[in-house]
Amino acid sequence: MFNTEYIPERSTPAVTDTELLLSRIEDKIRMSETQYRMTNTGFLSLQERSEAAAFCRRRRVRHSFYGGYPEAERTVLLLLPDYMESPEDFTPPEEENPLCLVRCTAPQGAPALSHRDYLGSLLALGIKREVIGDILVFPDGADILVLESIAPFLTEHYESAGRVSLTCTRMEISRLRIPESRTQAVCESVASLRLDNLVCAVFGLSRTDAAAAILHGSVFVNDLEAKKPDARLEPGDKLVLRGAGKAIFTEISGTTRKGRLSIRFQKYL
Repeated sequence: MFNTEYIPERSTPAVTDTELLLSRIEDKIRMSETQYRMTNTGFLSLQERSEAAAFCRRRRVRHSFYGGYPEAERTVLLLLPDYMESPEDFTPPEEENPLCLVRCTAPQGAPALSHRDYLGSLLALGIKREVIGDILVFPDGADILVLESIAPFLTEHYESAGRVSLTCTRMEISRLRIPESRTQAVCESVASLRLDNLVCAVFGLSRTDAAAAILHGSVFVNDLEAKKPDARLEPGDKLVLRGAGKAIFTEISGTTRKGRLSIRFQKYL
């Protein structure tokens, strides 16, 4: 009799994070089409946003990204029915806005809290990262953008960050405070406007490290993952190196005597 004990089990390929994300987006697309209404994902990282944008372009679906304010780094993907306005710079109607603002206020004279303090204490409550958007830190507390569905839980249960007690109040997004951006004007010279050249110039990397960062999916241009080291950038492009910061390529100011391009950019501090 054949012994089945030694038949190897057929392994099932592991589902990747990207496949899970695109499956969720497909569900949201289907829901938007069948129910003829706007649907949304949770908050996406830059990597997830890039993958979502490429997927939606392939599917030719109306979509937009929204994080509560124009400069938001973490955004949700909105799937839009035909009756809604053009996706460009789309802001959801107030009654359909999937996001809201939770303002956290610390006692006067309390120690200053960092972004890490707020995020760590939120995750310690068992909250998933996808329900939390940008955390805008101020001396007296923080304005936190969240999915509307989690706001009641936060206002009731989010009481402290670090060793500082907090009072949390739900507010309309129109009351969001946006910190003034601090930037530094920087001038550099590059051989060409290749992506890897600008990553080297902006973030002080070697050519080898810049190429490695691009190939590992850590570089984004205008919120999309940049995969080609030889891609050409243009003035106005936003350049992000994950974990290192971001900058805006502002202009080509001239040519050096050695034939290199003099460029200017605004680097966020």
